[in-house]
Amino acid sequence: MSFLTPTLKLAASEIAALLILKNETLSIAETACGGLMSAAILSVPGTSKCFRGGMAAYSLESRIAFLGWTKKDLEGYRGPNEEIVLNLASSMITSLGTTWCLSESGVCGPTRPDTYRKEIEGPGYCVYGIVGQGGVRIGKEIRVPQPKSREENMVAMAEEGLKFLLDTLKASETKEGEGSRQE
Repeated sequence: MSFLTPTLKLAASEIAALLILKNETLSIAETACGGLMSAAILSVPGTSKCFRGGMAAYSLESRIAFLGWTKKDLEGYRGPNEEIVLNLASSMITSLGTTWCLSESGVCGPTRPDTYRKEIEGPGYCVYGIVGQGGVRIGKEIRVPQPKSREENMVAMAEEGLKFLLDTLKASETKEGEGSRQE
């Protein structure tokens, strides 16, 4: 029996195939997903050719120890946001020297993110960041429809994260193809 959903498996397979084809590499920094995105990528045979590593930096302290956070980041912390995840991705991509890094930070529940920011209602909130080749720095916020359990939120957020990465990789491939036709 697999711990991965069909959606996670399919997205991971497509991501790995694209990265291997283009001889590119990936790292992943996760908080709320707890390593599910990394596990999905690692479940694909042959990913040692493209996956350099993942970090489940669940606590704020682990972000200081492993992902470049400072005490100043903790002092101003107001929950997950785009700046945070892009900084996590930038730190990880630099540390591991990868072509791409996907990061996320979110709230699976039962803790509510509105303790940090009133505009975020209830669990199921996640922010993603992708840093990559050619100066790519993009973020995305999602809300997972509620009510869901903590585990269901983790899986849904991991699925959304891998879909976001796959879409970004495909868009990058399209832009490269357009650039080569213009030369």
